[in-house]
Order: sequence, then structure tokens, then C-alpha cells
Amino acid sequence: MRRVLLVERISDDRNEKSDSIESQDEKLRRQAEAEGVTIVGTAVDLSVSGDVDPFHRKSLGPWLAEENLSKWDELWVSTQDRLSRDDIHFLLFVFWAIEHNKSVMVLDDPGFNEQMHSRTGRLLLHAKGLGPAMELDRIKARTKDSHERRRFTARWTGGIPPFGYVPESRFIDGKTATYLKQDPDMVKVLRFMREQILDGQSFFAVAKALNEKGEHTARDRARIRRGKPVHRRGAEEGVPEQWSETTVKSLLRDPALLGQKKHKGEVLYDSQGQPVMVAEPIFTDDEWQSLQAAVEARVQTKVRRVNGTSPLYGVVWCGECGSKAAHKGNIRSNGVEYRYYVCGAWPKEDRCRGVSIRAEEVEQWVEFYFLDRYGNQPVTERVWVPGTDHSKELAEVKRRIVLLRDNYESGAYDDDPQSYKERLHALRTRRDELAAEPVIEGHWQEKLTGQTFQELWAGGSLEDKRKQLIKSGYRVEVGRKTFKVTPEPESVAETLERLRAEGADTEALEEVTEALRQTGLLTEE
Repeated sequence: MRRVLLVERISDDRNEKSDSIESQDEKLRRQAEAEGVTIVGTAVDLSVSGDVDPFHRKSLGPWLAEENLSKWDELWVSTQDRLSRDDIHFLLFVFWAIEHNKSVMVLDDPGFNEQMHSRTGRLLLHAKGLGPAMELDRIKARTKDSHERRRFTARWTGGIPPFGYVPESRFIDGKTATYLKQDPDMVKVLRFMREQILDGQSFFAVAKALNEKGEHTARDRARIRRGKPVHRRGAEEGVPEQWSETTVKSLLRDPALLGQKKHKGEVLYDSQGQPVMVAEPIFTDDEWQSLQAAVEARVQTKVRRVNGTSPLYGVVWCGECGSKAAHKGNIRSNGVEYRYYVCGAWPKEDRCRGVSIRAEEVEQWVEFYFLDRYGNQPVTERVWVPGTDHSKELAEVKRRIVLLRDNYESGAYDDDPQSYKERLHALRTRRDELAAEPVIEGHWQEKLTGQTFQELWAGGSLEDKRKQLIKSGYRVEVGRKTFKVTPEPESVAETLERLRAEGADTEALEEVTEALRQTGLLTEE
């Protein structure tokens, strides 16, 4: 009795024109019934491309393994390309079948098995194998071209949308396509995050707030839309992902929030050198610029509020070795709780003997000493001024010029030379515009707030004072016999003159100067 293995495959490529699984199965079983053979099994591979090695296919592969070879004698397929579309894989399978004394029947090529056993026949099979291989190349080329065409359109090509957006199917010009639209709930979350960063909160604090509020990440929201449970990697299903300092920082820097389309992590640009837009921006240009300045400022500064309550964390430094002081609380002695500022380097490093000063004393000294010497000083803030650097966009425009020329030389614009000229002119114009833009590094700049420290101290909380001292660049050095505040105080006139020299905003300076003159802090002398 002839023992036959039926083999069926359908590709996941929608552009491949082939028999359905049902059609293949019907043809094979009809032939098996006509010849009276015994069907020992059916290897059905769904959504498997023709370039996958038959030995690596999920369903067929096990039947070709050594332990299963004794179960069948003949392998049947409806057409040769159901076996493989790759000419090398196809020939290797043919030689394998000869070596293991297996017969192969191809329904639409009755002489296939006989050709396997002669040199002339194998030459013909080689030629036959080239046909499906060339068709596979054409399928891949069509698929690639289709993806390329869609890549520079507003259509969403799939995957997890950026946080703030959800996919939406639209019926346009007789076809259904996927686009992105804003999700009001996620937009509300993003605006909360922006407000927190502008208010001086750390990325860690924002992440903690999101986790406490139970806000889901983009991946978890995508799972919920598909009807699947949330899932944190390494945890059981149903446990949501957690926001982290890194995810908050990355999200708030992502140009996808401006509706810009990305490919392999980079923003795509159209033929005019402009970002390809895939959705409506969540933030306006002004909102985005102020957010990026706040994010960059948070990235640049290394002063962070950490665990526990430390009223002057980041302000107090060790006067012995210059290390940032750490705050130690909940120290009990005889039933009394004490707080201390201690050298942050000790005992990990030998450069300091471990200064330890009562926290209440330091905070009282700052209150009196600082206001006595610096009370009339104008309050300034160090703000981060983002730089301008169009290097990435310029490199992308240059790359697109080269690609456009290559396409022109290959004949892609033979029927439309005017389109080529217009695209090339637009790209050259954009290239020249970008090349003319100066590269300006981001930098810190002091900005007057219009207050004096005396006024700030009267109405602000201790946390507000702490933040402002850090923003203004002040530090308090304490030791066994040391209490020093730096930098040394300037007169109001000296401060204004220095800020002018450093390029501070002229209009803002004039407003603050007039306000200080009216309060009597600045005279005409």
C-alpha cells in the first residue's frame, strides 16, 4: 500500500496569487481517492512564505525529521511552488528526497518524480525552480514598493501607535485604510505630564504619579483595545506595565507627539524636506518648545530630590571636601528625634572626616544669614535655552537627493521628467536652507523673575525656597567651623550689568530695571 503525505501551504503575502488551502486539499484528496493510496497525514502550513526552508516549516518540518521518515513513502503537492518558491531550498529538497528514496508527486507536473532520477531531468527541474523563485522576487519587490508608497503618506502602517493616538479605519476612494487620531484620555495624560515637568517635577516623580493614578502605558492600552489583558514583562497576565523615569523622558522627547511619522526611530521627510505628518499634533509649537526646554533642563541638572524629607537637599554642601550633603532623619536619642546634614562622600571616600551638623541649625542659619546678605538680591533663574541643529534633517535631505538621482538614472522618471525636476529643485532648496542655518549649542541663561529674595521668602514655602536657591545657582557650605554661601552677593546694578553682558533678553531687563527702580532697590547713582 502506497503511504502518502499531503503537503499544503499558503503564504502570508496578500499579493501572492495561489490556490487556497481548501482548493489544494480538495485536489490532493480527489487524486488520492482516484489512485487508491493511503493518506497518512497532512502537513498544512498557514501564513508561511514561499522562501521558508521546507525543513524549517512548523507543520512540514517534523515529517521530514529522521524519526518520522518511516511513516510515509510519497509526498504530494498540488503545484511545485507549494513545496518552495526558493530555487536553492527546492533543489536541496529534491536531492534529499533522492537520497532518502522518497517519491514526490506534483499534480500539475506528472513527470516530476521521474525527472528527479536523471541528470537531464534534474536540469529541467532546476529551470522549473527558477520560475517560482523569480516570481517570489517580484512579489517581494511589489510588497516593498507598496510599503515605500505608503511610508510617505499619512496612513498608519501598523504596530503600536505612539502614546496619545489610536488607530482608526477610514473608507477613502473606495478603499479602507488605517490612520491615527488623537485619544482624548491619553492627550489629557500628556498635558498633565507637561504641566508637571514645567512645574519642576522630576521624571521619576511624574512616573510615580502616573503609576499611582493607574494610567496605562501605550502597550497596555493597545492590549486592552485588542481585548487582551495587560501584561508586565516578567509578571503574570493582568499585572500592568509600570511607568519609569526613562519611559517618561523618552515619551516627552518623542516628535511623534507632533504628529510626525517615524521609520526605524527617525522622522520621515517628504520630497519638500518637511516632516511627514501622520496625525494632528498634540502640542502647539510654543507648547512643544517650552516642554523641550524644561525636559532639557531636567536632563542637564543633577540635583534631584530623593527619599525622605530634606528641606535643603541640593543646597547644602560639605565645607570640608565639597561633596553634596546628605540628609539623615529619624535619628532618635533619649526619645528625641534628630535630623542631620552629613557629608555625602563619607564613609565611602577617605577625603573627608564625615561632617555632621544638626539640620535645624543649618536651616535657621540659612534663613537669617542668607536674607541678611542676599535679601535685596534680584531673584534669577537659570533657564535652559535649547540649541538648533538641523544636521540630521540635512543628512536625510542629501540622502533623498542621491536616491532621487539614482531613480532618475534607472529610468523611473522617463515618462515624467518634469516631476523629477520639481522634486530635485525642492530638495536642493531645502538642503541650501538647512545648510545656511547656524548650529547653536543649547546653553544655560539667567532670567530675572522680578522678585527679590526678601519677597520670595515672605510668600514661598520651604520647598519653593529650596528650588529657587538651586535654580539661582546658590550653595551653602557647612562644616565644623564653616558656614559659607556662594556666590558672593552683587549690587543690583552689578547683577543687571552682568546679565546684559551675558546676553539676557533686553526687553525683560528693562521691565525689571524699572520695577526695581520704583521699589528703591535701584538708584540712578
